[in-house]
Amino acid sequence: MSEGSVDVHELEKLRNEETEQNKSIKEEVQAAKYRFLLEPALAGAMIAINLGQTSIQNFYLRTACTVDLGRPLEICYKGVGAQFREAEEASQKVVSGVNVSRTFIGSLIATIVLLFIGPWSDCSGRRKPLLILPLIGMSVMTTGILLMLIFPGASTVQVLYVVQLPMSLGGNFGLLLAAAFSHIGDVCHATGRDVTRTMGTHRAAIQISHVVGALSGPLLYRYLGFFGVFPLVLFLQLSSLVYVILVVKDVNVNTDNKVSVFNWRLPLNAVQCLIRARDDNKRVIILLMLVVALGDRMLLSAEVLIAYMYYRYKFHWDDVMFGSFLAYRNIISFIGTLLILSVLKRRLRLSDETVGMMSCVSYMIATSGLIAAATTLCVFILPLVGIISQGSQVVQRPILNKQIQQNEQGKIYSVLGALESAMQTMSSPLYSLLYTRTVSHMPDAWLLPGIALACFQLLAYFITKKLTLRTVTNNNVDNEKNVEAKTKPEFKVPGE
Repeated sequence: MSEGSVDVHELEKLRNEETEQNKSIKEEVQAAKYRFLLEPALAGAMIAINLGQTSIQNFYLRTACTVDLGRPLEICYKGVGAQFREAEEASQKVVSGVNVSRTFIGSLIATIVLLFIGPWSDCSGRRKPLLILPLIGMSVMTTGILLMLIFPGASTVQVLYVVQLPMSLGGNFGLLLAAAFSHIGDVCHATGRDVTRTMGTHRAAIQISHVVGALSGPLLYRYLGFFGVFPLVLFLQLSSLVYVILVVKDVNVNTDNKVSVFNWRLPLNAVQCLIRARDDNKRVIILLMLVVALGDRMLLSAEVLIAYMYYRYKFHWDDVMFGSFLAYRNIISFIGTLLILSVLKRRLRLSDETVGMMSCVSYMIATSGLIAAATTLCVFILPLVGIISQGSQVVQRPILNKQIQQNEQGKIYSVLGALESAMQTMSSPLYSLLYTRTVSHMPDAWLLPGIALACFQLLAYFITKKLTLRTVTNNNVDNEKNVEAKTKPEFKVPGE
């Protein structure tokens, strides 16, 4: 009896300790429910990218003009008339030609990195290393740019590869986004946050950062030059890295699983997780959202790769004008995101799929208008037409997140990131080749594939909405049958 009583006391003690531990965990989780997650780190990294966007393009074009083509700096930098026009066209062709091989190799490296490190994060329960790695790659890249500015003379090929390789080995910005959304998904599962709104606020933080960086970068370059831009870019990247290391904490850390990041089974497990059978058409919806995400990535990569040269050639803009337009467009996009989250989602209660379809239509109209535009005024009106064109980027990952389990996020997002890099491996060289071949007689040609992609995305959202409605209807019918079966009185034979 005494032994039994001791066991009872011990069990009660353990139960009390477990209750207190669960209570403290619950309180800690609820306290973290409204804190900043990754907004500061994403904002710092995105401001850094946009600060250096036009400056690095100017660096590419100046290198191609002065080193590869051997033209005087006066013509390449501040030239006017036919000589500058000829040098500009030749420099753009040199940069676009090198981009064909550079983007292929860089995207291939990033694809391999994503296929291994993403599934590893699910096995180990750690997202933090995935956030750290791309920030290190960005910091090394900017350091390399500063060294090439201090010691000039590198060719366009050398410059582009020094920029590309550290980013690719760090998984590119795609790994940072994949890790960020996986971490957000973990936190939302643990705290009960709304996934769409939380990811929407992070998307809004990225858009504000677009505005700040795009507006400040060209002005800093004009008044302070390369050495006024890139040291600030490096500072922001290092600040984001320090924030992630010191502030961000993993929600689920699996210390028992010691799987190596170089385990060759990790990519296979990730692919199997993607294509495995799921209930309620979830597998089909996941694959459709992959199509949407790949389309968005292609459009974004083409925008980053070609937009500055396109506006500079067709509308004769300088870097300040282009930066001002980017800032203006991202302000409109930010307002559009607020409209999506507050009006379309919260007040009108439209589904994510409906918002996605509306954004595709908005994008197609705005892009068609850009092809027809002939003046700067028309270009500045078009973002108002496409004010919700970024809605696809707001809703696609919440739709995907609702179809997968918590311990699958790293695998699914890593495969998604790897597919995006692989798609960029094919699309970026094709876009560069298309622009190189058409810039002299039809500079708008690179916009036509984007309109076709938006049509496919529109179809994918439409099918997803139909499948979701069918699943909801079937579940409601099954629930009604279960309720009827439980409430139906039993039939008894009289006299029993």
